[in-house]
Amino acid sequence: MALAQSGESSAEVLSRVIQARASQRERLAPWGMSTNGDLPLRLLTGQLRLDPHSTRALDACLDRAVLSLRGYVRVLRLAWTLADLVGLSPPGADEVDAAMQLRQTAEERRAA
Repeated sequence: MALAQSGESSAEVLSRVIQARASQRERLAPWGMSTNGDLPLRLLTGQLRLDPHSTRALDACLDRAVLSLRGYVRVLRLAWTLADLVGLSPPGADEVDAAMQLRQTAEERRAA
Protein backbone atom coordinates (compact mmCIF):
# COMPACT_ATOMS: atom_id res chain seq x y z
CA MET A 1 0.00 0.00 0.00
CA ALA A 2 2.84 2.40 0.81
CA LEU A 3 4.38 1.72 -2.61
CA ALA A 4 1.12 2.58 -4.34
CA GLN A 5 1.06 5.91 -2.52
CA SER A 6 4.65 6.71 -3.41
CA GLY A 7 4.04 6.03 -7.07
CA GLU A 8 6.85 3.49 -7.33
CA SER A 9 6.13 0.37 -9.31
CA SER A 10 7.29 -3.05 -8.22
CA ALA A 11 9.80 -3.01 -11.06
CA GLU A 12 11.28 0.28 -9.79
CA VAL A 13 11.55 -1.06 -6.26
CA LEU A 14 13.18 -4.25 -7.54
CA SER A 15 15.68 -2.18 -9.49
CA ARG A 16 16.62 -0.19 -6.37
CA VAL A 17 17.01 -3.38 -4.33
CA ILE A 18 19.23 -4.95 -6.99
CA GLN A 19 21.37 -1.78 -7.10
CA ALA A 20 21.56 -1.66 -3.29
CA ARG A 21 22.70 -5.27 -3.14
CA ALA A 22 25.34 -4.59 -5.81
CA SER A 23 26.62 -1.61 -3.80
CA GLN A 24 26.85 -3.76 -0.69
CA ARG A 25 28.72 -6.53 -2.47
CA GLU A 26 31.20 -4.07 -3.97
CA ARG A 27 31.80 -2.21 -0.69
CA LEU A 28 32.10 -5.36 1.43
CA ALA A 29 34.08 -7.57 -0.97
CA PRO A 30 37.45 -6.68 0.58
CA TRP A 31 36.27 -8.30 3.83
CA GLY A 32 34.68 -11.36 2.20
CA MET A 33 31.11 -10.21 2.93
CA SER A 34 28.21 -9.45 0.65
CA THR A 35 25.43 -7.84 2.69
CA ASN A 36 25.13 -5.23 5.41
CA GLY A 37 23.61 -7.90 7.63
CA ASP A 38 27.06 -9.52 7.76
CA LEU A 39 28.80 -6.41 9.09
CA PRO A 40 30.59 -6.97 12.40
CA LEU A 41 31.11 -4.32 15.04
CA ARG A 42 34.83 -4.07 14.25
CA LEU A 43 34.07 -2.76 10.72
CA LEU A 44 31.20 -0.53 11.82
CA THR A 45 33.50 1.13 14.34
CA GLY A 46 36.60 0.88 12.16
CA GLN A 47 36.87 1.24 8.40
CA LEU A 48 33.12 1.86 7.93
CA ARG A 49 32.72 4.18 10.91
CA LEU A 50 30.24 6.97 10.28
CA ASP A 51 30.79 10.66 10.93
CA PRO A 52 30.16 11.45 14.63
CA HIS A 53 27.51 13.98 13.60
CA SER A 54 25.58 11.19 11.87
CA THR A 55 25.60 8.94 14.93
CA ARG A 56 25.15 11.58 17.65
CA ALA A 57 21.58 10.50 18.60
CA LEU A 58 22.46 6.81 18.34
CA ASP A 59 25.56 7.27 20.52
CA ALA A 60 23.46 9.09 23.11
CA CYS A 61 21.03 6.15 23.25
CA LEU A 62 23.93 3.77 23.81
CA ASP A 63 25.44 6.03 26.50
CA ARG A 64 22.11 6.26 28.36
CA ALA A 65 21.61 2.47 28.12
CA VAL A 66 18.44 2.99 26.10
CA LEU A 67 20.04 0.77 23.48
CA SER A 68 22.29 -2.25 23.85
CA LEU A 69 25.48 -2.66 21.84
CA ARG A 70 23.71 -5.35 19.82
CA GLY A 71 20.90 -2.90 19.07
CA TYR A 72 23.46 -0.25 18.14
CA VAL A 73 25.03 -2.59 15.58
CA ARG A 74 21.61 -3.49 14.15
CA VAL A 75 20.72 0.19 13.71
CA LEU A 76 24.02 0.87 11.93
CA ARG A 77 23.50 -2.09 9.60
CA LEU A 78 20.01 -0.86 8.78
CA ALA A 79 21.27 2.69 8.22
CA TRP A 80 23.76 1.37 5.65
CA THR A 81 20.94 -0.52 3.93
CA LEU A 82 18.67 2.53 3.85
CA ALA A 83 21.51 4.56 2.37
CA ASP A 84 22.16 1.88 -0.25
CA LEU A 85 18.48 1.95 -1.25
CA VAL A 86 18.68 5.65 -2.06
CA GLY A 87 22.19 5.54 -3.53
CA LEU A 88 24.07 7.24 -0.69
CA SER A 89 27.41 6.25 0.76
CA PRO A 90 28.00 6.55 3.62
CA PRO A 91 24.72 6.96 5.49
CA GLY A 92 24.07 10.31 7.09
CA ALA A 93 22.15 11.42 10.15
CA ASP A 94 18.83 11.04 8.29
CA GLU A 95 19.46 7.37 7.54
CA VAL A 96 20.64 6.66 11.09
CA ASP A 97 17.57 8.43 12.52
CA ALA A 98 15.27 6.50 10.16
CA ALA A 99 16.92 3.22 11.17
CA MET A 100 16.42 4.09 14.85
CA GLN A 101 12.74 4.83 14.22
CA LEU A 102 12.24 1.59 12.31
CA ARG A 103 13.86 -0.37 15.12
CA GLN A 104 11.72 1.36 17.74
CA THR A 105 8.54 0.75 15.74
CA ALA A 106 9.39 -2.95 15.35
CA GLU A 107 10.01 -3.29 19.10
CA GLU A 108 6.69 -1.60 19.87
CA ARG A 109 4.85 -4.02 17.57
CA ARG A 110 6.51 -7.01 19.25
CA ALA A 111 5.56 -5.71 22.70
CA ALA A 112 1.90 -5.22 21.75
